Amino acid sequence: MAEESLINRRLAAILAADIAGYSRLMHANEPATVRDLKAHQSVILPLIGRHGGRVIDTAGDGILAEFPSVIGATECAVELQTVMAERNERVPESRRMLFRIGINLGDVIHDESRIYGDGINIAARLEALAEPGGVLVSSTVYDHVRGKLPLTFADAGERQLKNIEQPVRTYRILIPGAASTPEAAPLSRTATAHRRRWIVLGLAALLVLLAAGGAWWINSRFFQGQRADGTEAPRLSIVVLPFSNLSGDSSQDYFADGITEDLTTDLSRLAGSFVISRNTAFTLKGKAVDARQIGRELRVRYVLEGSVRRMGRTVRVNAQLIDAGTGAHLWAEQMDVDQGTLATSQDNFGIASRLAKTLSVELVNVEGRRAPPANPDAVDLTMRGWSILNAAPQQAENSQASVGLAHALTLIHRNRWDPEPARILARADEAVTRAIALSPNYAHAHYVKAEVLALSGRFDAALATYDRAIALDPNHAAAYVARGRSLIAIGRAAETVAPVEKAIRLSPRDPDLFIWYYVLCHAYTHLARDAQAIEWCLKSTATGKSFWGAWTDLASAYAWRGQKAEAAAAVAELLKVRPGFTVQKLAQDGSGYSDNPTFRKEFERIVEGARKAGLPER
Repeated sequence: MAEESLINRRLAAILAADIAGYSRLMHANEPATVRDLKAHQSVILPLIGRHGGRVIDTAGDGILAEFPSVIGATECAVELQTVMAERNERVPESRRMLFRIGINLGDVIHDESRIYGDGINIAARLEALAEPGGVLVSSTVYDHVRGKLPLTFADAGERQLKNIEQPVRTYRILIPGAASTPEAAPLSRTATAHRRRWIVLGLAALLVLLAAGGAWWINSRFFQGQRADGTEAPRLSIVVLPFSNLSGDSSQDYFADGITEDLTTDLSRLAGSFVISRNTAFTLKGKAVDARQIGRELRVRYVLEGSVRRMGRTVRVNAQLIDAGTGAHLWAEQMDVDQGTLATSQDNFGIASRLAKTLSVELVNVEGRRAPPANPDAVDLTMRGWSILNAAPQQAENSQASVGLAHALTLIHRNRWDPEPARILARADEAVTRAIALSPNYAHAHYVKAEVLALSGRFDAALATYDRAIALDPNHAAAYVARGRSLIAIGRAAETVAPVEKAIRLSPRDPDLFIWYYVLCHAYTHLARDAQAIEWCLKSTATGKSFWGAWTDLASAYAWRGQKAEAAAAVAELLKVRPGFTVQKLAQDGSGYSDNPTFRKEFERIVEGARKAGLPER
């Protein structure tokens, strides 16, 4: 019962889609099929966000999305099929991609990025039964939508779905103009025979797949990577979950958050550690989580959780280290701090550094016990001998406020929110320089200083300062991305990929992930590797957080590949995000960014690509 209480549930509309005959298309022409798929995805994936949905997975030719509204999911499915019918008119029949879509409304188990349960399985099975170009929905969807949308439904009968106890009544949406719907009218005998033929083929294909792997097919197709065993995670890999504030006073959240952030930073100094970024960790704040599930998702061996409680003049801090593979508690610590000492103490009253010192030794001991008794490797032997003290820097004044101010000012400058950018940057430089003087080993301060240098166009100095931040905190994900961005500016775009991919691994739920995807897209655009640029730009736009640069690069890359329709669609999306944008403004944006000749040549190609895509000249 205790484990059951950790499970989060909600009602959701699930849309599952795939392409009929995708294997045949791949067998006939792999490069063309992949190119066409990405082109279609660039148009249809944004539809999900516009209808209030969220893309859960896009494995292969499949799409899995959830919607808070069943009406939104149904409208999205109809628009998707309508758009695809229009796009397929320009494609030879042998190369047409026809989506099959299933929609179900049901209870799902969820975390921040994934959903699970029979509600998804039913949607996936309905998708397999749907006609190419058609939409098949469950009776729960039909009951909620009928009379609320101007759609015609045809009763497709009850279906006994694999591993679903009760039969599910299904309904087919008649979509005028879509591939599977010759006319929006009751089904004729010919149409019924056509539908039955495709259902038989779909059932046969489903039976073959299920015979080959059963439920594994559903899981592996949509949830790749979810079965990684905790033992495969890197040594000393850990996520520090946000400490809970048990004081009953929400104004004390800052105290618990401060301990979490400082402890994350201190553990990052442990040699060989892999610490999940605080940005990803804080997406779990206030949520009941299963340590084993978190371990599988983030690929870490350990989960640290804790709480803070004020009791009269005492502040009590509890921390527990959990084995993410088994859920077992490995270590626990309790600290009581007298409230009278809080006003004069630093580093959140020394609590984080004291915990880090104890925990670092305990982590090494646990890793040592993991080492095989026979033939341990050099790292295992080293683990047995480590004893690392992780003291936080002492300072006469808390420098975090100065760094926070400087960071905010760099964001104001980068987003052009102030008419005096030079003044803003000077203030940021003053604040962060003061912070570094107070705390020379504060990694985030060096990161912000590097941001100031990069915004000033001093990219070589910025790179050296990013390196300093990473040396102090090897798990500072944002520093890796920003370093990659500066590498593009000095004509070394090829070196951007590895650090940005590492950042994504360190903070896989980061709120800025859409920007990180864009940085990869931008690197590939500079390298004229347009297919890969398109792939990463599509990932950026599919997050639902649209950044105008992603649409610019997407339009340019499509144009250089001769995909005129996709390029025009990307320009249309760009102008929605940045109305009035022109080729001239794009060129001006890049004119003062970097004088590096390699950068200039690569950027000019992007500008020319945007011109070819149809972006207005002026």
